[in-house]
Formats: sequence, structure tokens, C-alpha cells
Amino acid sequence: MKMSARVCKNSGRHLHLHMETKQKWNTKLKPGRTLAASIAAVIIFSTTVFAGVSIYRMQREPVGKYGVDVKVVKDADSQTVSKSADDTEDGTSAAIEDVRLRVGYLPKGMVQTEEGKYSFEDHLYQGGVSIVFYRMDTGDSAFDMLHGDVLSSENVTINGHEGVYLEYPNLFGDETAFNQRIYVAYPDLHYVMQMFAAADVSKDEALKIAEGIQLLPAKNASEEDIVHAWNWSDYLGSLEEQKKEEQAAESFEVKVTASKQEMSHTHAIGESFPLLSYEEGKARDCGLSVKVSDVKIADDYSLLQTTVLDEDLLKETDENGKLLPAEIRYIKEGNTDALSEVVKIRKVPQKLIYAAVEYTNTTDKELTDVLFFGTLQRISEKNGEMHMMQEYERPSKSDLWTRVENAALSRTDEMQYYDVHGGERQNNYITSIKPGETVTVHMGWLVTVEELDKLYLSLDTSADSDTFTESAFLTGYVDIRNEMGNENYKYNK
Repeated sequence: MKMSARVCKNSGRHLHLHMETKQKWNTKLKPGRTLAASIAAVIIFSTTVFAGVSIYRMQREPVGKYGVDVKVVKDADSQTVSKSADDTEDGTSAAIEDVRLRVGYLPKGMVQTEEGKYSFEDHLYQGGVSIVFYRMDTGDSAFDMLHGDVLSSENVTINGHEGVYLEYPNLFGDETAFNQRIYVAYPDLHYVMQMFAAADVSKDEALKIAEGIQLLPAKNASEEDIVHAWNWSDYLGSLEEQKKEEQAAESFEVKVTASKQEMSHTHAIGESFPLLSYEEGKARDCGLSVKVSDVKIADDYSLLQTTVLDEDLLKETDENGKLLPAEIRYIKEGNTDALSEVVKIRKVPQKLIYAAVEYTNTTDKELTDVLFFGTLQRISEKNGEMHMMQEYERPSKSDLWTRVENAALSRTDEMQYYDVHGGERQNNYITSIKPGETVTVHMGWLVTVEELDKLYLSLDTSADSDTFTESAFLTGYVDIRNEMGNENYKYNK
């Protein structure tokens, strides 16, 4: 994941840069997917323990040809029973006790990576399962989730509780695609479980994991063991808030064009320039000068200064070590009346861009834990203006596909390789730069040959991947297009 800085502060001996995660270029998620991804990122879980008021059950209802509405409904034949003073008419309770979760079964080789997230040891943080719980604070029958693009669904029973299993199309056989959902209703405790399962977990194994989930009293448990609920009312509120944010985003003008004057600080290869930050409307010198001293292009990884390559990088090469072409996929997204389908696929050659970047301390103090980042921006000139490429390709009115995805590593602008590591996580930090000292960082990116004539390098650690920013203008971009001008690399669709 890309890490970048908002603030550049030179305090004493330390150059401290505040970190935040950044979205990968050309990997934008749809609103529903964004919400699911954010919910699945952590386990949000709690429950009540008291006598039930009414009997509720989970059911699935077909909507259109490929839609399923998963909901909890009140059994019409159920009888209301006596309830405590804390219980409400809809079956919820004002008194919520803390609980802790025990997962009794995991497939061989699967381990916990984060709270509520489990993946296999041979590819940690990818695939596996993510578990989410909803506390039904507005009544059990308030639970209702509509799903489209459902390949298959069925009712299941988990430890005596009613549930629903859903499967979605996995168009490209990606093992890390979360193409399964399991819902389980616990109306006696007033919560619902939602499990996201990837394709590397079989249906049977996913159901066994669900079977092994237990709730245990949280009495005397440490604060770390206690998990808290995502209230259903909060979930609905987040949907409304997200809707407002999307409406605001639609009206907000993202800066995707720039004048040549705004890009007047563009640098050539071999040129030194100060690394600046933009704070409270003012430019600030970070105490570093940078220079891209060399840029090379290759069909393999022979330029990289390592014998041990990242697994994701290795997936991009053939048996001879040559880079495989990127697969550009054109997809018509499914809904309640249609399944997702692949409209077409085309393959585009990939190249490795390799750069040597020199960082020099221009202060009289040692700088430590210095964040660095190199972002390859795709910028083209049209009618005298500079345009930032936001998406690989957009459909026209006559196109059948609704979205396009680059399935290779060239889909992102972030560094896929760098040879200097530091900081607590041994990632993109320079541990120390003494006054006047220069540290050289070698960086590598994969790009498609269709983009070679659009490449600019940004060394601004706060630069957005697909928009122009004041901070990036201050530091300036490095124009590396001339290095891509070799006839051997020209390409037409």
C-alpha cells in the first residue's frame, strides 16, 4: 500500500513526515465495494444476552433474475413472551454486555492477520476471510441487505441458527477475490454475522469456519479482547453519510488539467531541486534536495539490485524472466437482472522503469526517518493544456462494457520496488542522512507501453496519484518521456 506524507516538519534532528494510506491508481472501488471493504477491514462485533421477546428468522427473497434480498423477519406465528424492564417492544435491549469472540476452526495454514481477518500463511493479507457483526439496536427485523450479480444462493443452518450463503461470479479465477458471503442471524442475541470469504477458501471450509465461531462472556477480559458493535443504526447512518459525500464529490472539481505555467517547475533528468511541502498555504523547505540521476527501461528485472524478488513482481514474468503483457479487461457489471460478464480482453506489453534518485541533506543537522516516495504520473498535452490521466479508459455511449481494469501491476503508479528500507516497518524510509550527505534510492515501476509517452515522475510524498496538487507543483515533476523515446518501444493499439 502506498504511504505518503501530508506534513514536512524539520524539528531538531528529525525530519518527521505524517503518514497516511493512499488509494492505488486505476483501482477505484464502486460505492458498495468501498463500504464493504471498509467494514471488512476491522471486526465490529457485540451482542446482548437476555431472553428473546419474539422469534425472528433470516430469509432470502429473489429480486429479478440475479438478485437476492437477505433480511430478518418476524415469524408471524411467534408469541411474545415476558420481558425484562430493559427490553423494548421490538426485541432489542437497552443493556448491552461486552463479549469476546472465539474462532474455533481455521483451515490448515490459515492464521489471524488482523482483528477479524484471517488469511493463509503463504500469501498473508490476501484472500481468506473477514468477519463482521452487526448489532441490531433498531430491532432484529431492521436487517435488510439487497445483493445483485448473485451467481448462486442457498439457505444454510449454522449451529442451529438460520443463515444464507451467496456466491458471486469470479470472472478471472482470482484466488484473492472475495466472491462469497455468509450471513447468520442470531435473533436470541440480536446480532447478525456477515462473513466475506475469498475464492481461496472453499464453500465447505467457509461454512466450517462459521460453525466454529463462538461468543464468550467478556467478564474479566482485557480491553484488547473486548470487541465493540457496529450498531445497525450507525451502519444506516454511514450509508447516508456516504451518499452525501458522493454527491459532494460529484460537485467538487478535481484538478485534472494544468497550465504550462503551473508546471513551470518541471525538471529534467540530472537536475537538482529542493523537496518542498505545502503547509497552510505556504511553501516550506524540507531540508533536502533531490535529483533523478538516471532512468532506464527494460523487459525484465535484470536492472534491480536484488536476487530476492517480491512475489507480486515474480507473477508478472514468464519462465524466462521476461515481463508478461498486462491484461486489460473490459467488464459489464452485473445487477439484479444480469450477471457480470467480460466483454473483451486485450493484452499490452509491460516495461520496467528503473530510476536512481539522489537525496541530499542541505541542512546543518542530521535528518532521521526520512520518508521518500516516487509516483509515476501519466500526463499528456492537449490543446496547450496538461491533462492528468485518471482512468485507463472510459466507455463511450456505444460501448457494452461499464468499467475497465488493468489486471497487472502496471495498474498502479506507486513504486513496486525500492532498495532502501528503514523506519519501524522497514519500508520506504531513509534511516539517516548526515549534513551534506547524499543517499541514492533506486526505484522501479511497471508500466504499459501505451503510457511511455506520458510519464512524469513526482517525488512529492503528498502527491495524489491522479490529480494535480499545489504541493506537487511546488516541488515539480521530472519529465522522463525523452528516456522512453527509443523506436523499439513505440506501440500502437
